Amino acid sequence: MQLRAGTLRPGQRLPSIRDEAQRLGIGKNTVVEAYLRLVGQGILQAKPGSGYYVVRTPPAATQEHKIPLVAATDRVSLLAEQLDRRLPIRPGDGRPPTEWLETSELRRYLSYQRFQEADSYNSSWGYAPLRERLCGALAERGISCRESQLLMTHGANHAMDLVIRRYVAPGDNVLVDDPGYYPLLAKLALAGANAVGVNRMQDGPDVGDLEAKAKKSGARLFFTQSLAHNPTGGSITFGTAYSVLRAATEFDLLVIEDDPFADILPYTAPRLAALDQLDRVIYIGTFSKTLAGSFRTGYIAAAPRLASELNELKVVTTVSTSAHDERLIFQLVEHGHYLKHLRRLRARASTATTASVKALEALGFSIRRPIGGGFYLWIELPEHMGGDDLAHDAAMAGIFIAPAANFSTSRNPPPAMRVNVAYGADPSFIGWLGDQVNRR
Repeated sequence: MQLRAGTLRPGQRLPSIRDEAQRLGIGKNTVVEAYLRLVGQGILQAKPGSGYYVVRTPPAATQEHKIPLVAATDRVSLLAEQLDRRLPIRPGDGRPPTEWLETSELRRYLSYQRFQEADSYNSSWGYAPLRERLCGALAERGISCRESQLLMTHGANHAMDLVIRRYVAPGDNVLVDDPGYYPLLAKLALAGANAVGVNRMQDGPDVGDLEAKAKKSGARLFFTQSLAHNPTGGSITFGTAYSVLRAATEFDLLVIEDDPFADILPYTAPRLAALDQLDRVIYIGTFSKTLAGSFRTGYIAAAPRLASELNELKVVTTVSTSAHDERLIFQLVEHGHYLKHLRRLRARASTATTASVKALEALGFSIRRPIGGGFYLWIELPEHMGGDDLAHDAAMAGIFIAPAANFSTSRNPPPAMRVNVAYGADPSFIGWLGDQVNRR
């Protein structure tokens, strides 16, 4: 307080640790920690044998920079809002709430474990015991994978970035789900590639559209999310999966299958990688949707040659992934904490989905089945709710929404919205949405 008020000025010596502890009636260790934090912030300077001196005064609270409120009307602002979290009501968020991912039990374990083990650089492929465990998890999903075929990444986005850097050149046509994963569209644009949208149905990609677009575009890659699709919430059926792989063979497509919710979905759910056995499918998994997003831990499973090529690129671009995070995740799995956490997460998602569907159907929306078991619902909006104004209106009410334009290769897709089931029944969101629907 004295520093902010200007009572203590640059060059002045602070009271000794003993005097300050006696004055405040606290332990000397508490004073030491406070002084050291101020040294770390560049506010104090420690002079051995002399004491602590003021170097500069901290800015007043009124001078702190505030991030301006911006509606999520494009892919960059949509991603930025998910990180900055400025709007309190969050049906447009792509992630589950923090309290879903960090229960008190899990948080206590992580706090204890985080600095229990230290190491130098990780293996270029990632922490071996975790990779072995993941190969076992893939086997349960019907995917045969050796450790030499699996490399760790900094989450699913890093995995996609590696695939794009290695196999996509500027000007290439690349097939994607439409609507589909919006950060992928931004990555392809950054690489100078042309994203060609394949109509996404509730039971998977429209196979006829996939075949037509593959033939016309000459594309060699197809990015898709088979299960609990982001943003529509739908999941592929076995029949559609077989047809997608038949088209991939006919048009020589490399298929990149993203499976971010695998750990809370049935092992027996249809996966392209299981039907194909990593022949022409690259499989991407992540812990970012089921553990705290700050872990940024994911993996790629692929044919040996492709896995080796992608790992070489990883080494050149990022050297290695985090040994600390990978060890932590392995310990969570090994000791059963992760399994208990997943059970709670499934239950929360199921309860929230039921509540969200009920609230949205009460407004007249038709929610397509199957929902898929993930975190998303897709609602088609009345024609008058199209355009950027909707996101601006929501932001003014403190509501973060994710309109269809962010997820499509089309500039003017039909009005729609992704809804995170964790927030879909929020009374403030439902009230606002009902008002918007009733406007003519």
